[in-house]
Amino acid sequence: MSNRIFPFFIAILLLLGVSLGWLLAIRPSFSIPAILNVVGIIYSMIAVIVLYETVAQNQPFKTVIVSYIAPFLLWAHTVIPLGVAGSWLLIRKYPNGDQISAFGFTFFAYSILPLAFLDASVTFPRILKMTSIDGRHRRFGLFLLLSGLAMQLIASLYAL
Repeated sequence: MSNRIFPFFIAILLLLGVSLGWLLAIRPSFSIPAILNVVGIIYSMIAVIVLYETVAQNQPFKTVIVSYIAPFLLWAHTVIPLGVAGSWLLIRKYPNGDQISAFGFTFFAYSILPLAFLDASVTFPRILKMTSIDGRHRRFGLFLLLSGLAMQLIASLYAL
């Protein structure tokens, strides 16, 4: 992604996060476990696609996944929750506004450690042995699968 497009990309992700916060706030019922479960299922579905044997054997697909999809997910996973947290300025008057904003910030804070792993091992590998496309592709699939399962587990425990 070029340096000229990047600020627009981040602005679009922030607006997406603010819009998501607002859409959640205007709903009469809001459930954090349900949202975590939905995000976890989406991550798990993407992991299945990434690790699917046909995709895993196709070198151009792997290159696109590692070079474009992984950085997009890294930035989306970082910026959208910040947009949800920032939507507090618009949604604080709604009954669930404070809870939604706190959820966005908590989701961002939780993601720092997994996203650091994604950044250091898939997007911009720091160790020379970790630079092969095959290994980065497998680590990205592992990240998606474990993140999706962890979110679903957290949602289940939260709902108890």
